[in-house]
Amino acid sequence: MRTVLITYIIVINLIGFILMGIDKRRAIHNRWRISERTLFLVALLFGCVGVQIGMHVFHHKTRHSSFRIGLPIILALQLILILVIGFQYYRYTNGPTQTVRRELKQIKELDTEAIQSIISSAGSGELQPVSANISNADADVIARFFQKFEYKILDEKIEKDQATVHVSITNIDMHALAQDLCAKILRSSVSIYSDVKGASTEDYYRLLGDTLAENTYDLSTTTATFHLQKEHSKWVLLTGNTLEDELTSDFISYMNDPYILSASTALSIQLDALKALTAEQWAEYLSVDDIFATYNADYYPAIDAEYIRQLAEAFNYEILRCTENGDHASAVVRITSIDMKNVLDIYKRHLLSYAATTKSLRDDSVQFSNETARLLLQSLQENTDIASTDINISFRNNGSIWDISFDQEFTNALMGNMSDAIDQFNSVTHDSESETVIVAPVD
Repeated sequence: MRTVLITYIIVINLIGFILMGIDKRRAIHNRWRISERTLFLVALLFGCVGVQIGMHVFHHKTRHSSFRIGLPIILALQLILILVIGFQYYRYTNGPTQTVRRELKQIKELDTEAIQSIISSAGSGELQPVSANISNADADVIARFFQKFEYKILDEKIEKDQATVHVSITNIDMHALAQDLCAKILRSSVSIYSDVKGASTEDYYRLLGDTLAENTYDLSTTTATFHLQKEHSKWVLLTGNTLEDELTSDFISYMNDPYILSASTALSIQLDALKALTAEQWAEYLSVDDIFATYNADYYPAIDAEYIRQLAEAFNYEILRCTENGDHASAVVRITSIDMKNVLDIYKRHLLSYAATTKSLRDDSVQFSNETARLLLQSLQENTDIASTDINISFRNNGSIWDISFDQEFTNALMGNMSDAIDQFNSVTHDSESETVIVAPVD
């Protein structure tokens, strides 16, 4: 732009100078003249210097008062106009608004270095990003984060060396994004095993990128307030956590809100983690080792494996009710699992049939143990029923997330309401006055 203006000024003044020379030559030869209106028009179009130089070089129009007086007046007015425009342009390019505009332009143009610190300030749960050099993959995540970023300067207020600029920021719905991201972070950090390690900054960017890629968000508009201070005739932007939060449409605040996820959502994520376990993972999670305390090395591995297989297939849940009261929450959850009452009913029938035979009288202790263990395995294999148990779960928010731990009531329901099944089994077998083996789950 500056080059174009300089080129124009040079050209228009050359035209003014040349026109004065041509008009002088035509006056000498009594030929058709260039009108004074044309010469003044060129002068008004900022060719005044060229016309005036031509007037003195060619000694043309020097006796015309309109030129002797008019051209200096035009030149003075033009100089004043240039000074006014220059001052306004300086204010525009160096004022508070333009300082803010330059910062926002870097974000809109996805200047990775300029906006890295903004994203690095957000974190939740076990993932705490830190300021560091980011990879190309992380830079791509930042680009997607600000892909819909738009801004509009609302107003500017200047008081001596202090200024405030209000800006309308439009971006994706950061509250919805924060909810989805926190849920994904919580899912990734649910510790089923005790040796799970904390996630890294790279994991945070990966989860953020996955969340942005998997979801579509509406646009929302918020307001950001920029505070500036004048230092040595230059406006300097005063940055801080509040401004960074506003530039991300409160994303940082949402990510650090311990209540961004409802208690019901947090509970669902924990239960979903259990629901996703394979049979092998269930065995490790429950530390299964002769779960029915049969003490029969020949059969208990198969018994444990069959029980865990059915548990993995049957486990499900339904949150019937969940209420929050400050940092405390309570829920009523229906747990679906293997129907241990039915298993032990089948086992009871097999035991009674076995007890009614002469074989049970002839068998020694080892044979007796093998047969009762085999019958327990057979009972599990014959079972196809599942059962549901309603339990109460209470938990609290620790100021960071909803801290959920499962008690003995949950464990009992998870294992098929084992305690009630055993109580019923014992009651029936005692009433029948039969000599039976009573099973009990391992703690």
